[in-house]
Amino acid sequence: MKKILVIDDEPTIRLLLREAITEWGYDFLEAARAQKGIDIISSEKVDLVLLDIQLPQMNGLDAIQKIREINQDVPVFMLTAFHNLKDVVSMLDVTIQDFIAKPFDIDELYEKIKKELGD
Repeated sequence: MKKILVIDDEPTIRLLLREAITEWGYDFLEAARAQKGIDIISSEKVDLVLLDIQLPQMNGLDAIQKIREINQDVPVFMLTAFHNLKDVVSMLDVTIQDFIAKPFDIDELYEKIKKELGD
């Protein structure tokens, strides 16, 4: 089963995504902090990452750079309330598959995940 890692410090977002992702037939992994998510990526095969941009201790922009040092190929969707973030990330030398604006439509998210994972 494919694994989706959610890195978000909001418990309600993680709960919502846990319920949806497991219902969609994927394994769910979670981290409330960026470093914990990076540790998971270092130790397990992850098929897709949903990464919040606003995280305590290490923000999502720093986290994506560390994720890319470990795994260049894992698809990463950035979860953000900022709508101009695409411009900021384009200045970094990292690849992001998509930006998901909060609040997000769960059905649209599912379609994006299915498309990215080839399901």
